[in-house]
Amino acid sequence: MPALRSRAPAAAAGVLAVVLAGALPVVSAAPAQARTSCVPPPVAHRGASASAPENTRPAFRKALAGGVRNLEMDVHFSSDNVPVVIHDHTVTRTTNGTGAVAGLDVAALRRLDAGSWFGKAYRGTRVPVLREVLQDGKRYRARYFVELKVRPSPLQLQNLLAAFGGLDVARRVVVTSFDAAALADVRTAAPHLRTALVDTGFRPSASVLENGNAYLPPYRSVNAARARQWRSAGVEVFPWVVQRQRDWSRLAADRVSGTITDAPVKYLRWARARCS
Repeated sequence: MPALRSRAPAAAAGVLAVVLAGALPVVSAAPAQARTSCVPPPVAHRGASASAPENTRPAFRKALAGGVRNLEMDVHFSSDNVPVVIHDHTVTRTTNGTGAVAGLDVAALRRLDAGSWFGKAYRGTRVPVLREVLQDGKRYRARYFVELKVRPSPLQLQNLLAAFGGLDVARRVVVTSFDAAALADVRTAAPHLRTALVDTGFRPSASVLENGNAYLPPYRSVNAARARQWRSAGVEVFPWVVQRQRDWSRLAADRVSGTITDAPVKYLRWARARCS
């Protein structure tokens, strides 16, 4: 698209450079992933969001430190078109601020406290930009499920793709959305990227494949027959959001590709016990 050749991303890159300068500490070699063989791997829904404030670096780092290698996150765009990790259209629920995410520039978003609502230990936690979360997961070779909460403008889409390409993580990214048009925009701009529809019900394989070869249905819509149909068509299935062990067991029996949960580290403990 012609708009994608705009020179404006250079300004956004400058904003990110200021935001990220000094933000990432030197780290040691990544610990080995906790592996399980008899159940699907967990996907950390908004990070380890049962034990840390959702969609923050502490939540994603807690999941990674616990052995989880699949991270799910939500992306909006600041008023200056920087991709930021936050679920709601407004900042009210998960920060000490008010107003629409799209109405605040990245510097204003970064001044908000995104942790105190969850607990005093997380006071001062910031709304992360997408690049920070990708960087945190890179040394673990994490897989990222990046949900677009809005359909991006051409400039916003370019900045999203630049975040993936700049860190060389695109091959481990699945861009997801409830909005099929947003996924189509991604595939047009970056045919190499994987996309996946997030659904509120279920649909047959042919309909799923129109949006990508992965699929995120609500877990209650998944059963063995449907999972078998999707699997036979080459579709990876990641049900959301699964919190109870009895449902983890059922979905393991259904042979889904991964289980999206708020408690991914707890899931790994359960998986180790089950698979031992």
